[in-house]
Amino acid sequence: MSKVNALYHIVFCTKRRELTIPEALKNDLYRFIWSIIKDANCKLLRIGGIPNHIHMLVSLHPSIALSDLMRLIKTNTSNWMNNNPQFMHFQGWASEYFATTVSPESKDKVINYIINQEEHHLHKPFDQELDEVFEAALLTLHPNDLK
Repeated sequence: MSKVNALYHIVFCTKRRELTIPEALKNDLYRFIWSIIKDANCKLLRIGGIPNHIHMLVSLHPSIALSDLMRLIKTNTSNWMNNNPQFMHFQGWASEYFATTVSPESKDKVINYIINQEEHHLHKPFDQELDEVFEAALLTLHPNDLK
């Protein structure tokens, strides 16, 4: 039996980073995303965000590629949201996403970061946040990895 530890911090945005995830509906959306992740044999450890983007900490099953999981999440949530009149302003997801691996030692730190998304964005715009998350991920790489 293979044993794999593949923790990913994943961030994805609404199209044009528009504020199209209503606060009152975000938990319904999160539950829907959780069901997609569960059906893919992966584990959602934490999810959170604000009206224009979502952060997730996911334990990826070795039978699925990250890109396939993201395709499933984006396609299924887009269909679901576009067929739900409560998401009347949702125009889709941005084509890209950000993902970085997370060490087991950093898992709790990432979970706390995701929990505090709303408070965090009172002081910091999304672009700055993503740059900082990306820079922190680069700091964990060995300089030879960047060649």
